[in-house]
Amino acid sequence: MSNEEKSSKKVKSTKGTAKTKKTSTSSTKKKTSSSTKKKVSKQPKTKPKQPKKEDFEAGGVDDSLLLDGINYIEDNKLDTALEAFEDFTNKYPKNHFGWYYIGYTKMLQDKKKIAVKNFKKASKLNNTFLPSLYYEGLVEFENNNFVDALKVFDGIMEKFNSDVIKDSNFNIPYFIGICHHYLGNLQRAEEYFLFAYNMSPDDPVVLYYKGFNELAMRNYDFAMETFKNLLMVDMNYQTFWDLVKGYSYYYHQADDKKNSEEE
Repeated sequence: MSNEEKSSKKVKSTKGTAKTKKTSTSSTKKKTSSSTKKKVSKQPKTKPKQPKKEDFEAGGVDDSLLLDGINYIEDNKLDTALEAFEDFTNKYPKNHFGWYYIGYTKMLQDKKKIAVKNFKKASKLNNTFLPSLYYEGLVEFENNNFVDALKVFDGIMEKFNSDVIKDSNFNIPYFIGICHHYLGNLQRAEEYFLFAYNMSPDDPVVLYYKGFNELAMRNYDFAMETFKNLLMVDMNYQTFWDLVKGYSYYYHQADDKKNSEEE
């Protein structure tokens, strides 16, 4: 084989490799983007408190159907749980707990529109019952209806003081911060992420999105401090490393483009 033929074969081989590499990178980019989108609606690590048995009894009702329904939920028997809550609601139509738990069960079944309707019924019967308001906002939030979610969460902040919200483990400022961030109100988001951080300083989800918002505002020093705190809390927090991968990819892509232009 002549040197010219060898050279031609080598060029073809290199082109093939470059093409494969490009496809692989594009696939990675798509995967990262999809992963990030999926994680937008991630909730804080702290679990919200559910109503207690004493709360049911305070309403002067027979709570056996509610307790049965809650047990069925724990056993993942959602249809049976729903029957128990509907029986309770038929018996006590003006009691907010029945409507709340129907909404909660429908939410677990991913029937979100029906869930919101029932949460609203519960809130109408008792507008100081925080869980039904919270889950109404959460469903809107998870559907990326940030304007509607923000209305609900802002209403909670107006109605309840910080101590009540903190004690409930419903980190409402975090969700308000996320809504403002995705609506483009980064300065407002920063205020609420700071509020959320003061409520849950060891929650990696809160720290991640606080840092993410600071990056968007180009407050790099603040973002770096926030991410340092995040790594102290959870060194293996995957969403942070996904973000690092994304930044590394775009940095090297820009660097390669700059080098090729100089050549």
